[in-house]
Amino acid sequence: MHLVAHPSKAAANAPSPHEHFSGVPLSVVFASGEAISAVLRGHAETLPLSPPYHVSDEDAYLVLPEDIGSEIVDILRDGDADLLAEALRDGLLVIGTIERESRAVLLVVESFVVPAKALADGLPYAETVALANLESGLAALNALDHVQITVCSALVDEEGLTEVLSNADYVGPSWQAPERLAPGARGASNAAVEPTFVWSRRQRDGRVGIELALFSEYEELVVLLRPALLAPAG
Repeated sequence: MHLVAHPSKAAANAPSPHEHFSGVPLSVVFASGEAISAVLRGHAETLPLSPPYHVSDEDAYLVLPEDIGSEIVDILRDGDADLLAEALRDGLLVIGTIERESRAVLLVVESFVVPAKALADGLPYAETVALANLESGLAALNALDHVQITVCSALVDEEGLTEVLSNADYVGPSWQAPERLAPGARGASNAAVEPTFVWSRRQRDGRVGIELALFSEYEELVVLLRPALLAPAG
């Protein structure tokens, strides 16, 4: 199985109906496969969530099956494209609100779409970044407003961006905390700083799309879908 993100010609020429998910911080939460299926079939409008729970400031969520759960981090760390494709096929992108009902924590669903479908339907990239060279590309990508997700980490470092640009498909770390950090530097913290992970894909015209980025801080996982499209300058 291979990750597929190329939209059809029709989808590429039309606005995506899911563009409100583009580059928006998606809090990652977990629910049973049965609950996700019930929402997909129109049999339910709420998703009982499994812990841990994290409330999105944007009311935007990536709901993953609980049998995948936080192992999504290991999937990306291991570069497992097949399991990532499964997660994007079996999960949901949701606009909604979290409510408590007795001891249950529910995600009240206002709208939803399967992540793989949103990508196939031509979900736009949040930003196009012109790459004159590696150094300027690093600076431009890490300065994007919508990738300022955590206090300590960044979207890419030199090694991560090199991997993204060198591979037709890449799943793995894109930023890792330097071993030594100057006081006050981005990433300086007494606590362990989690890596950033991405899935990127080279397009037919040579541009490289960052299809997904995952940030982690204090056990909270946040995903961005299509945060940036990298284009050669000139």
